[in-house]
Amino acid sequence: MITQTISHYQVIPKLGGGGMAAVALLSACFLFQVIACAQVKETRRVLVLSDLGTVSSPGFAEIDQALFAGLQKSPYQIEFYQETLELTLFPDDDSQRRFREEFIRKYSGRKPDVIIAAGSDSLKFIAESHERFLRDTPIIFCTILWEIPDQLKLDMHFTGVVGRLRPEETLNAALHLLPGTKHVVVTGGMGKFDDRWEAIAKQSFHNYESKLDFTYLTDLTMPTLLERLRHLPSNTIVYHTAITQDAAGERFIDSAQAVPLVASAADAPVFVMDDVDLRGGAVGGDLVNWADDARVAAGMAVRVLNGEKPQDIPIVRSNNAYMFDWGALQRWGLKESTLPPGSVVLNRPPSYWQLYKRYVLAGVLVLLTQTFAIFALLWQRAKRRKTETELLWRLEFESLLSDLSTTFINLPEEQVDVNMERSLARLGEFLNMDRISLFQFSQDRTEMATIYSWNAPGVAPAPPLVSTDNLSWWRGRLLRGEASLASDLDNLPEEAREEREYFLQSGIISAASIPLKVGGETNGAISFVTAQHRVVWTDDLVNQLRVIADIFWNAWKRKRTVEALTLSQAILRESEGRFRLIANAAPVMIWMAGADRLCTYFNQSWLEFTGRAFRDEPGNGWAEGVHPDDLQDCLEIYTQAFDRREPFQMEYRRRRHDGEYRWIFDHGVPRFNADASFAGYIGSGIDVTERKQAEEALSSVSRRLIEAHEEERTWLARELHDDINQRIALLGVNLQNLKQDRAASESERRRRMGEACEQVAELGSDIQALSHRLHSSKLEYLGLVAASKGFCRELSDQQGVEINLHSEDIPKNLPQEIALCLFRVLQEALRNAVKHSGVRQFEVSLKAASNEIWLSVHDSGVGFDPEKPMNQHGLGLTSMKERLKLVEGKVSIESKLQSGTTIYARVPLAPRIEFPSRAPASPQTEPNDRRSNLERRRLNTSLCEPIRDERKIQRRKNLGDRRDLRRCMARPLPK
Repeated sequence: MITQTISHYQVIPKLGGGGMAAVALLSACFLFQVIACAQVKETRRVLVLSDLGTVSSPGFAEIDQALFAGLQKSPYQIEFYQETLELTLFPDDDSQRRFREEFIRKYSGRKPDVIIAAGSDSLKFIAESHERFLRDTPIIFCTILWEIPDQLKLDMHFTGVVGRLRPEETLNAALHLLPGTKHVVVTGGMGKFDDRWEAIAKQSFHNYESKLDFTYLTDLTMPTLLERLRHLPSNTIVYHTAITQDAAGERFIDSAQAVPLVASAADAPVFVMDDVDLRGGAVGGDLVNWADDARVAAGMAVRVLNGEKPQDIPIVRSNNAYMFDWGALQRWGLKESTLPPGSVVLNRPPSYWQLYKRYVLAGVLVLLTQTFAIFALLWQRAKRRKTETELLWRLEFESLLSDLSTTFINLPEEQVDVNMERSLARLGEFLNMDRISLFQFSQDRTEMATIYSWNAPGVAPAPPLVSTDNLSWWRGRLLRGEASLASDLDNLPEEAREEREYFLQSGIISAASIPLKVGGETNGAISFVTAQHRVVWTDDLVNQLRVIADIFWNAWKRKRTVEALTLSQAILRESEGRFRLIANAAPVMIWMAGADRLCTYFNQSWLEFTGRAFRDEPGNGWAEGVHPDDLQDCLEIYTQAFDRREPFQMEYRRRRHDGEYRWIFDHGVPRFNADASFAGYIGSGIDVTERKQAEEALSSVSRRLIEAHEEERTWLARELHDDINQRIALLGVNLQNLKQDRAASESERRRRMGEACEQVAELGSDIQALSHRLHSSKLEYLGLVAASKGFCRELSDQQGVEINLHSEDIPKNLPQEIALCLFRVLQEALRNAVKHSGVRQFEVSLKAASNEIWLSVHDSGVGFDPEKPMNQHGLGLTSMKERLKLVEGKVSIESKLQSGTTIYARVPLAPRIEFPSRAPASPQTEPNDRRSNLERRRLNTSLCEPIRDERKIQRRKNLGDRRDLRRCMARPLPK
């Protein structure tokens, strides 16, 4: 938003010190009003994710500057966020993984409105992310040299600028400049960023390898490379790609460090790929301008912020340009006439006109200024006397306005009538008017009643009531808020002929009526009439009359307001008495606040809750009982609602009379007077502490359960994709190679078939282990004891620990839900013990006693405080506790620091499950709480159905991917 200040200049005579101070004061007030009228912009967040930092790459620094400048054209206040992958400094996967985690943590709660991806790796980073907030956010990309990732094309909203590096065009230009070229030396580095640029150059130069001798110096240390460049053969050119890291691991800023070193050391012309590298002696070439791409991307981002959809904005390609350095052309004797058409030559020395044109223009401007000043002084001299007269009259008029304003400020309403008539007479004599009248429109705007009037001696007074039916043109202008003016009756428009006849009959020569408004609607007018001379109603005079009208109209309105206020105060006092009686009887806490945000009333329930006296609460006294951590948010909601005149709701903690902080739900609504003016707020509060505690407990368990589901799904997807799927693909490739390798001997074929069989067996074993981890088939067919022994044996083999399991009198017909519950508790307890105890030997016990199943897991490790895990973010002990609740079981922990840990789980057997010595119970004896737990399990099953459905869909998708892979493998391999 741009605030424009317009100044009005007028030639006035030279002022003394007091006059200059007055002018300065008026100017300062005017500027202050202009600035105060500026509106606050809405805020939009823009995140720029780039491959390299501004320090590591001057090119990306120019990109960031261009993006920032382009975003300033947006009508919003931009919050500019910058993140960089720093591929040259941290290319390893571990660093990128940590960056991804930190990136998601930072911006999942601060969602950007637009993401600008500067660089191919940044775009790939966003495309591979599965975070929902990234997929819902519009993506604008630039500085992209490769294809758009397929993941980005699925369900993300994107557009941008695709860059084009054209080494072959640079090579053609170089061959045109140097026709005798026989050797091309390509320089580059060994960084991850360098490999990609070198690959583009190799692919572009492939068709020239039969004509020219290409040498790729891309795996050398910088000193070795510079030494090689100092001894190049004749008829050689150098094409530089990128060097961010040499063979010794030394890192360089390519355009700022590597390019100047290469250009200064080479004894042949050096051509580059982009405009950022055109420095340090490089010749140039067909260059891509990253800053231009960034400016286009910024324009797209502004369009998206303005409401356009990214998919409606077409993807564009960058415009390359031939750019060359004038100094390098001179150094190598290259002629500008042989450059490609449209080439841009940079760093050319300025001409004489370019160097001194400012001084020449300044001299001419001084001469013209002096000439103009002479004529201005002559004109000012002729107008000075007239201006002095006008200024004197203006000062006298302003003094009159000041006196009138002072007269009516704080004037008692009973004295308004006398002072109004006296002031109208004074004003009429000063303005040389014959009559001044103050009118009020009727409700239907067909009549005007005279409120106050003054007339000069010998002039007829104003009629008490004026009909406007015959003054439609005059009335219409007033109702539209325009001044009705008649300087010369003969110059009135044709539609004002009725007004002309009325003025002629009334003996009026000139007239002016200024509308008087209340709330944007014209309710009256002040009229100035002359019957003996003609008056020219200039814009300046009309503006002065508007000021006079406001003074008189405000004085009369204030008188009427005070009279109405006196009457309404008695009614208001009676109404407030009834309200306080009802409010004090209400069972909720009620408060009221005035238009100044200060609270004025609290009912008896409020005072009983806080235990404070009424005198302590009004104003901002109520805030003393708010919890310090909630006070700031509470005040912000309260203040913002007042500013917007909107209802609000908030929850905060308030100290009760016994000192305990209780959660209060507060609901406030704005109050308005009969004339729709804002009167303040009224609100009520109730104690919701118990509900808040229940919501927090439910939210904590639900959040951690979702996190556990996501972790399990992530682990399962990683196992299938990174291990099982890759090994199956490798097995398919090996079998396809074996099928097509007809030259292999029989023994070789049998050996390779044996290896394939071993791979299949290993896959089967690993898939079986994965299946056992998700759901043990032994538990379903062999029972709890067999499944527990199998799990202990598998965990012992995997972790290299010793697990001793003892079972006693466990019934084989144990209900499936009890067996599954105990098995999961055993898995969780043993994994936690192996992970945290610090020992390698564990004891597990399963036994039946007193119609109950007991499970215990013991270790002699470091131990812990049993209360802390229950309150932390993990789901280990919480999941045990919740599982056991489903079967009416309980869990207990015995642990001390450095003294080991024992976890006990106890589950009662259902009445239908008995030991051999006891008769089975009737199913009708199932307790009510047992039935409620069954209902709870059914509800849990229904809640998990969407997750199972999503897993089925994912399995079908993976099956389709495997079919595509097999079809690809079935194709014959190239010989």
